[in-house]
Amino acid sequence: MRFRNVRTRRPGNANPVTMGIIFAIIGGAIFLFFALPPLQYSATSKSWPPVPGTITRSEVKVWKRDGNSHYEPDIAYSYSVEGKKYSSSKITVGDGALDNNVSKAKRLQAEYPAGKEVEVYYDPDLPESAVLQPGTKSGDLMLAGISALFFFIGLLAVYQGVKAKRRAPEAKNVSI
Repeated sequence: MRFRNVRTRRPGNANPVTMGIIFAIIGGAIFLFFALPPLQYSATSKSWPPVPGTITRSEVKVWKRDGNSHYEPDIAYSYSVEGKKYSSSKITVGDGALDNNVSKAKRLQAEYPAGKEVEVYYDPDLPESAVLQPGTKSGDLMLAGISALFFFIGLLAVYQGVKAKRRAPEAKNVSI
């Protein structure tokens, strides 16, 4: 008994339905487990309450990796919530990405010089979690977009594969 025809068993001739299912599962899993939680958390940060804070450190860190220089703004600040003092170094929700663009890091350093009074947005459920710029970052959106693209390419491949399989018996009957 044969489960596949000779054509689909040849190397390099993958079944589009199987490949589509794999793409859709990988894209969906990445979206659900790695892209969606940061998007949800960063979206809720827009509703976090602000409190006054003070910039305590404003520098640019330089990292060498793989022979390239990367620049990261090192901005620290202090703030108080209900009489308790906290400090943080998060500019946005999530981890800051290393960048090889020194001007971006310098721009943030200039925007937040040491001693400047700023508004700090803190998570009311976790006051030690705070940011200077609430909301969603482009990096979070990029991961969500790439994983969603994987998912939809997978669905398209499944659709095309099923459509081709439905047409295959009709084509055999016409040519006979």
